[in-house]
Amino acid sequence: MIGIGREACGRSQRISPMRIAGLCGLFLVAFGTAASAADMPVLRGSQGMTFGEPVYFRWQGTYVGGHASYSSGTSDFSEGTGDLIAYMLNGTTIESEARVSKWTTLPRAGLSSAGWGGFVGYNAQWDDAVLGIELNYTRFNLYNSASDAVGRSFQTSDDYFYNIGVASTASVKMTDLASLRLRGGWAASWFMPYGFVGVAVGRADVTRSATVELTATDVSGSSPTRPNLAYGPVTKTDDRSGAYGFGFSAGLGIDVALMANLFFRAEYEYVRFGDFNNLTINVSTARGGLGLKF
Repeated sequence: MIGIGREACGRSQRISPMRIAGLCGLFLVAFGTAASAADMPVLRGSQGMTFGEPVYFRWQGTYVGGHASYSSGTSDFSEGTGDLIAYMLNGTTIESEARVSKWTTLPRAGLSSAGWGGFVGYNAQWDDAVLGIELNYTRFNLYNSASDAVGRSFQTSDDYFYNIGVASTASVKMTDLASLRLRGGWAASWFMPYGFVGVAVGRADVTRSATVELTATDVSGSSPTRPNLAYGPVTKTDDRSGAYGFGFSAGLGIDVALMANLFFRAEYEYVRFGDFNNLTINVSTARGGLGLKF
């Protein structure tokens, strides 16, 4: 029994030559099929889409240009002659108690003018983000003037009764406006909207004049009676040609590429001068122009 089992086991472990040949044939057929499949052309749409790098219009570089403009604004003359009045009434009781120099005698006034100018700047660009610095200049003729007079009666602590009249005039003619800006823009293909903030300087001819006249009557009832007082009319004038004022600017605009190196510009700028020789001036300007970039 044991001998028969060993002999049977020996026969079951041997692989016949026919079986080996069959296995080799199946392997060759499978390998050939895979190779043929690898050589087959790729069907359209069987692979995912491949996207290239985005292309942005080139705004980077130095640029120069010119523009035409229209400006309008307001000039606040209300405190334009206060220092002149304070100088004439310096050390008087009526000034220290009634503060005559603070009386508002001049109103706000509007001013407008057409103009022209130019600009130069540099843009740096990162994909569709553009940052730059620009110097902008406008030449125009913004002129306005105002005049007024006020009279009041007032009793002071020294028992004098005052009748006082104040007349004031002021005029301004602004001729030049320049602003240095920092710009931020979006390169939206062939057009670029942008915003900016900066500092501004303006030049103007400013004329101011104030006249003071008063009488004072003793109402103390003292004996002997004190003398009555009279002053004026006295006028003080301040004329300044080419006076400078400083302020800030802000605005919005758009550059539109007409050619690779030529662009059209439209923008709005607001400028506020904090103290222009005791006058407060606000200027709003709309511009349209052409620029050349390098």
